[in-house]
Amino acid sequence: MRSFDKASIVAAINENEAVLAIERAFRDHSNGQVHSFPSGHLRFDRPPGDFHVKGAHITGRPYFTIKMASSFFDNPKRGLPSSNGLMLVFNAESGEPVATLLDEGLLTDLRTAIAGSIAARLIAPPSARRIGIVGAGTQGAMQARWVSRLLGSAEIGIWARDAARAEALAVSLRGEGKDAQAVSDLNTLCAQSDVIVTTTPSRTPLLGMEQLRPGLRVVAIGADATGKRELSLDLVEAADVRLVDSRAQCLAYGDCAGVSDPTRLIEIGEALSRGPTLALPSESVAIADLTGIGVQDAAIAELAWQHLTTTL
Repeated sequence: MRSFDKASIVAAINENEAVLAIERAFRDHSNGQVHSFPSGHLRFDRPPGDFHVKGAHITGRPYFTIKMASSFFDNPKRGLPSSNGLMLVFNAESGEPVATLLDEGLLTDLRTAIAGSIAARLIAPPSARRIGIVGAGTQGAMQARWVSRLLGSAEIGIWARDAARAEALAVSLRGEGKDAQAVSDLNTLCAQSDVIVTTTPSRTPLLGMEQLRPGLRVVAIGADATGKRELSLDLVEAADVRLVDSRAQCLAYGDCAGVSDPTRLIEIGEALSRGPTLALPSESVAIADLTGIGVQDAAIAELAWQHLTTTL
């Protein structure tokens, strides 16, 4: 079994291919081509953090993946990255472990950012110019970069409970040539944004009926475990369109948990089978709820492994 460090994995990943791989993973999931086990989760309160274990195999593919990833939210205060982890790649014919990807959480962060940008592209108005990012951690930064990339949007607003972190992220993005500004008021951010992306580990809703307006579009990333919620249930119920990465998983613990009519949930894989965008009426309210599914890890790990083997 071979082992690869983060630097090797970064060099091996082709980002355009990664987008296609995650799109295909969504479609495979919705087409019933994925075998996976329920996500394992450990919650830590002091210091606050999460640890996830996910695994999946896509029918007909030569490999399957087990992912272990952590997020400890106070790590940046200690000079440490908030994300860490690794992925194990196995031969799907023999069960033999073939690779340890010591990605330090990179592949999880990347596939989550790509998934969020795909969801944003599906629901965004065609003239979207301003993205609102709620949260200034690792995923807030990655969503800002990836959603602006896929939408071609020109402006990025950032709100976070810690105003200094929001400003620091805005400065970093401006250093990359992006038009980014910290916004001190969450209501203002939501009112000014064509697409809002929430990226926090919040356990109480940040967005509710006070943010509801015609044309509201929200991609919610943070509710990836029991007890988390970024959007109030009444706001979710008020949406005309509700996208989910996994119907079963989002009903169990996503922002769509508790909805009165689960049949109205549309999986992202189902939506992608119709095209890259939903072309919604301008007044429609649309919410995308992403909890993170194992097939995303299987897809990104296989892509990395295949490129790494070409350099051996």
